Amino acid sequence: MSLTDTVGKCAAIATIGTFFAPVLICRDIIKNKSTKNVDPTPFIGGMAMSILMIKNGLLMNDPNIIPVNIFGFILNLIYFLVFYFFTADSKPLLSMLTKATLFTGVLWGYSTIENEKLIEYRFGVILTVLMLALIGSPLFSLNDIIKNKDASMLPFPMIASGSFVAFLWLIYGLLIDNIFIKVQNIVAVILCLIQLGLIFKYPKPESKKLD
Repeated sequence: MSLTDTVGKCAAIATIGTFFAPVLICRDIIKNKSTKNVDPTPFIGGMAMSILMIKNGLLMNDPNIIPVNIFGFILNLIYFLVFYFFTADSKPLLSMLTKATLFTGVLWGYSTIENEKLIEYRFGVILTVLMLALIGSPLFSLNDIIKNKDASMLPFPMIASGSFVAFLWLIYGLLIDNIFIKVQNIVAVILCLIQLGLIFKYPKPESKKLD
């Protein structure tokens, strides 16, 4: 097995591992019987990105991408259902899901009619933008985090594991010289490190009291 194949498989296995990070978040939701201070965007976005990454894997004919994202979709669907069961108001959640579904359907449809010589590049650009927006979405609350000196809304398990996996995919991207994988994961590592820095700078209020 070549170095590229080894790194690719390690990255794929590590990615599957990160899919279990939200289990800790769902555990708290079930324990508290509430979704307060929990953002459903990673679950819905995770399902949408998994579907689009499956399509990207088909376009690239990359065996490391497809099975990982099928598994990721299934797990994110389970997390979404847990969130749905315990949320107090399901209307905004279902509205978000509907929009994500329609958007994903449009992009999948686009990928089937675009010129075969152009689709891999253009679809790669679209996925890069969407992936980075999803990873960086918690930073939309940056003002509130700094103002309240509380970063508890940031999902530490998902961010910590995500930074490690992004680093592995970055190495894989360098080995196969794929510009999209390289750009996606360079920025992903930076975004994750920024969020980890905020988590350590502004820990949960309970943590502060124990100090």
